[in-house]
Amino acid sequence: MSKYHPGSHFITILRHGKSQANEENVLQGQMDSPLSTDGIRQSDALADHWKANGTTFHKIISSPLGRAHETARIISDRLAIPIELDEKWMEREFGKAEGLPYDEILTKYNELPPRSIYEPAYETGESDWDLYIRASKAIQQLIRRPSGNYLVVSHGAIINAALASILGITPRPPNQRIRFRFSNTGYGQLEFNAQTQNWSIRSLNNVYHLSKLGLESDTSFD
Repeated sequence: MSKYHPGSHFITILRHGKSQANEENVLQGQMDSPLSTDGIRQSDALADHWKANGTTFHKIISSPLGRAHETARIISDRLAIPIELDEKWMEREFGKAEGLPYDEILTKYNELPPRSIYEPAYETGESDWDLYIRASKAIQQLIRRPSGNYLVVSHGAIINAALASILGITPRPPNQRIRFRFSNTGYGQLEFNAQTQNWSIRSLNNVYHLSKLGLESDTSFD
């Protein structure tokens, strides 16, 4: 892991381990689903990898949803780092599609006109702008903390929105979207220099710790 520079915010953003719903190809959103056996193995492997390399953080900030919180707890127990739960890092609310298999969602919603960036996702969920604003607030709140080395344990869609807000990429229609794919327990490393007000993206979707597990990579968004 890159060396932490005092005076900066060094932020590692981690997608949770594989959940049971991930294995069942079900859209989770803010529906809760525990880690699967593979998800626990992934989280254990990452915690062991960081411990072996002397990686540590000042604090773990986690989504309160079970799959993220459980991932955070495994890392916290191994590295002896406190966890703080923050609802701003919860996954996107996907409305009436939550809990449905992806193939059923495609059948049910494929014939509808494309949703605009201002409309609720799947009838009652967060719009693209809702998600972008929440992610921007989460980043702002993080940067207002004292400088330090932070681990954020979260979810695919909100991580995408957070990265977009950092890069100044506002919500776009579906055919113009830029997406960042994160595997389960894939993580990115960012740095914000408070003096220069500059962001650096040091890496995205690191999965070195998974190389010995032989697990299939899952890059769905929740």
